[in-house]
Amino acid sequence: MELFIDSADIDEVRKAARLGVITGCTTNPKLAASAEPGDFRKRVEEILAVIDGPVSVEVVDETVAGMLAEAAEYASWDDRVVVKIPMCLEGLEVIHKLEREQDVRVNVTCMMNSNQTAMAMMAGATYVSLFVGRITDMGYDADVTIAETAQLIEHGGFKARIIAGSMRGVGDIQRSFLAGAHIVTTPYKLLPAMIHHPRTVETIAEFKSAWDEARKSGSVG
Repeated sequence: MELFIDSADIDEVRKAARLGVITGCTTNPKLAASAEPGDFRKRVEEILAVIDGPVSVEVVDETVAGMLAEAAEYASWDDRVVVKIPMCLEGLEVIHKLEREQDVRVNVTCMMNSNQTAMAMMAGATYVSLFVGRITDMGYDADVTIAETAQLIEHGGFKARIIAGSMRGVGDIQRSFLAGAHIVTTPYKLLPAMIHHPRTVETIAEFKSAWDEARKSGSVG
């Protein structure tokens, strides 16, 4: 069970890494475009310097040749770069070539059901990313989709690991892990929310108040 940070903002990545619970990072073109301007390779290298684990970088070309060229460029930056390939017919060919022929790790992204994850895993994907929030938006049960994919991994003997993404709230993270996701990738804003509970805050304040009162009364040194 692992947590990745879903961000291309180096400040967010640094803050998340300091918590000691983040083992990887996922990015996408939308995140990269919304982060601070700058050379994309430099930004990825900054993230790699902070995160010890895999960092997923997504292609934007839609052709087989274009995706393969982009993937080769990204993979050359560092051994920990995982290339994100979107789920599509052209993508399946690219996944197969990268994983089977070029020994490049692939994270198949933008998936919404277990038929897609099955195809990605048969093509050789190392990671399969299910978009929990978007699945829920369509009226489907994302927990079921994650559980189905976990069963496919077990029955098919696949190496793939399930990444649950598109987190909308803390509840999504909890349910995704319980449904069988190996990894949840989350925006930074949900990390503080995961540890917050009003009763915890209240109890800490109560304990501190009792300690302060005891010191004032001289009953403790």
